[in-house]
Amino acid sequence: MSATAGMTETIRIRIEPEKKAALTRLYQSRGMHISQAVRDFLDDELEAMGNPLDRFDAIMASVDERLKAYDGPEPTIDDIVAYVEKVRSARVCDSVA
Repeated sequence: MSATAGMTETIRIRIEPEKKAALTRLYQSRGMHISQAVRDFLDDELEAMGNPLDRFDAIMASVDERLKAYDGPEPTIDDIVAYVEKVRSARVCDSVA
């Protein structure tokens, strides 16, 4: 089954031919098609619009799992902030790569 099998909608955008060619080459060098890059961008936008407390809950659940695994102490506010910043930095690095 192809990656686009479940997709039923099309979005058309207008872009200068030079930009399209440059972006096509860029994404091909990354092993992607420009359509996938646009879908990934739109997915990220939708995720960013989500409830921030849901993300916080997921982070805290991850912290709880790590604490259980390492039998560590309860995290302080500084620990939580440091962990959130670490996750945020990882996302920035992933989006740049």
